[in-house]
Amino acid sequence: MDTIYLGILEPAMDAIGYLGYDSPLDENNVSGSCHFTDAKSDGDSDLFGYYGLSPQRCPVCASTLGLRCCPGCEVVSYCGSAHQATHRAKHKQVCNAIKRTRQALEREETTLKSTSHPRVIENVFKEGVFYPDFWSRPTTRGYMRARLSAADALLKIDTAPAVEQALDHFTDMIRLNRMDDLRVRDFIPGLLLRLGHEQECYDFLKWWATVNDSADTTRPYLNIHNADAFEPVDMFCSRTANLSHLVMLTLLKLRLSLDLQAYETRFEFDTVRSDRPLGKLVRSRVRHMSPQRIAKTSTALTAQYHRLCRAVNDRNPHFWDALIDGGTDVSIMPQSYNPGPLEEAQVALHQCKAAWQESEDALVMLEVDTCPFVSVYRGPTTVVAAGDTQYAAPAQTAANMEIRRGAGSVFPTQYNSPETFAATSVGHLGVVWFVSISQPGKVLVYVDGACTNNGQAKPRAGWAVVHGPGDVTFGRLEDKGPFGDDSVATSNRAELRAVIAALRLCDWQTEGFNSLVIATDSTYVVDGATGWARGWVRNGRKTRTGAHVKNKDLWELLLGETERWWDRGETAVARSDEPRFRDVTIEAGRQTAPQTTTLTVNTRLGSNPRILALCLEYEDLFDDCFGSLVSQLYSKAKMERATTTKTALQVLNQNPPPSVILVTDGAITRQKEVFERVVDRLHEGATVVLAGCFSSNVTTGQFDRFFARIGLPWRRGNYRRKTVSLRQQLGNSGLANQLPSAYSQKAVFVKNVGKSAVWYSEGGGSDMAAVAFTKIGLGRLG
Repeated sequence: MDTIYLGILEPAMDAIGYLGYDSPLDENNVSGSCHFTDAKSDGDSDLFGYYGLSPQRCPVCASTLGLRCCPGCEVVSYCGSAHQATHRAKHKQVCNAIKRTRQALEREETTLKSTSHPRVIENVFKEGVFYPDFWSRPTTRGYMRARLSAADALLKIDTAPAVEQALDHFTDMIRLNRMDDLRVRDFIPGLLLRLGHEQECYDFLKWWATVNDSADTTRPYLNIHNADAFEPVDMFCSRTANLSHLVMLTLLKLRLSLDLQAYETRFEFDTVRSDRPLGKLVRSRVRHMSPQRIAKTSTALTAQYHRLCRAVNDRNPHFWDALIDGGTDVSIMPQSYNPGPLEEAQVALHQCKAAWQESEDALVMLEVDTCPFVSVYRGPTTVVAAGDTQYAAPAQTAANMEIRRGAGSVFPTQYNSPETFAATSVGHLGVVWFVSISQPGKVLVYVDGACTNNGQAKPRAGWAVVHGPGDVTFGRLEDKGPFGDDSVATSNRAELRAVIAALRLCDWQTEGFNSLVIATDSTYVVDGATGWARGWVRNGRKTRTGAHVKNKDLWELLLGETERWWDRGETAVARSDEPRFRDVTIEAGRQTAPQTTTLTVNTRLGSNPRILALCLEYEDLFDDCFGSLVSQLYSKAKMERATTTKTALQVLNQNPPPSVILVTDGAITRQKEVFERVVDRLHEGATVVLAGCFSSNVTTGQFDRFFARIGLPWRRGNYRRKTVSLRQQLGNSGLANQLPSAYSQKAVFVKNVGKSAVWYSEGGGSDMAAVAFTKIGLGRLG
């Protein structure tokens, strides 16, 4: 902005590194030889299926009779040549990858045999023999990396033989290279769990957490056996713990907890019938436990699991989101990566995700239990979680703006021009602004600040910005200034804060304006910004008499905002004596919670809103349940549907995008990119309505995480039939007059909804809302 005006106005207006380093990643984290029980040992065959790894069967018809292995990969079996040919297109790529990596390993083995000392060859291919400096020999590294690639290719197929062969590669690699420079120890626990080897998995994890002396080749290696997998987890909970190991221990404890819960109400253990197969560890343990002991152990395991959930989040706050929200496909192992938390989470995801997916009920439980750790989505637009205090107005720009001290190089200009500003719908969202009739690039906003008990004990102040007919952004004056200074609420500080809020309300240039006129009733602000501030800057932020400038922090921020817009347009500050806006501000100051800033924005949709219905999973069900509503919508608005992800993203990325988004099923909770684009449009001013079968097609975890990612504390409540009533405070509004005062519904209720967002509830002090609607950025969600 070129100029900032301040003045009197009588407006005339219409109302991880390469996975194979040449040196150890960590000399305290190294490994060597070990042996594990065969995955098909007696008594364990019933575990297949529980872990997602079924017995060998034809991938086309699921037959287990007359199977023949694929001659290429040797880990997938078919009932006959016809079904093998049918499956060829889907299987070809991974089959060829397994063949290529196997052939590369054979070439490396041949090279190793032809170039190495005979004793090296004897130790390499003799099971149970450890060779101390195997990795240090250049001729061996190609062989080890080839085995790593061969194992990784096998893990693209989810069959027991593939996992067993990959585990064989990894266990033999740490036999050969106890220092484990390729970090294959991070893969082993997940593979053990996938094969049902819970005890071996726990022994492996405990050795690395408590002994971890693999660098000392004179000491026993991986020599912990039959450790108590039900014991406390204190030894594992460290901020330097191995992330993959911590994640797999969390899964192991969860599986044990779920298994025990099947026995809690049973007395005849031999007759227990669970909806989910049970692991060997619990089946063995409960034979010697009383029902009371089972209940106590189950409670302890649940507590251990919850503690581990938090430990993983403390170790890497990106991992749980990556596991739950990252989609269903496990990414390929990166050959190199930067050692940052995001990259570390990606590598751990590759190592651990399959075991979680194959453990029945595990991800469903995890969705709920990790909800407190959900990261609020912060993309092109930002949502601020409840309780945060921002020196910002709508989050779509203010949260991305730095808070800067002005240097005093640019000052607002007093505005005295007689000009007419009309309420005008502007931009692709149809937002109504006060726009100059003669200069369409000039916009007017009203600001005001007020303080109760000004100059007395316990003052409270608030501010407001009116930027359209009935469109108000307001908040309580913060107890701390923008640069962290403690302050006392006064009317002058409130007036200054209102002007700052107007400057930070949005990206004015993006909205189509190059000149901003700010109308205030404060002579203190107008005279200070357009006159006194120049002298203060010349005097080193002091008055003419040498006294410190009062409210210096806010004056510096106001000048900083002025300088921000200097190159982007012009800003004016005008004087207005409109008394009605002061009442709005005082109410904001009285009603807002202490030490928080509550932002309220009303974005009008225009006379003919454009509605996008997201029907990504159950379009027919939506039509059956809401056919009459759809007919009414077509008569009042332009409505279009998106039944595929591709179509949804195309419409959401259009300019202009839809002003109303109707979410008709739960797909948005499972499609990250669609979720993010919807939230972007929400912040820009769209109205998002969760209708149709949304709540009935998501799990409790998906429901809770959806709102947590938006920054709301809303959680899934009870499903029941109740008569609900319209909130009394809505009774006098124009929209409320068109709504029933009460009705009966059988549906999911929402809890943890703030009183101002509740539209319908059953009353009687219940914290459950039947219908809720709140403001997010410039938009609304309900």
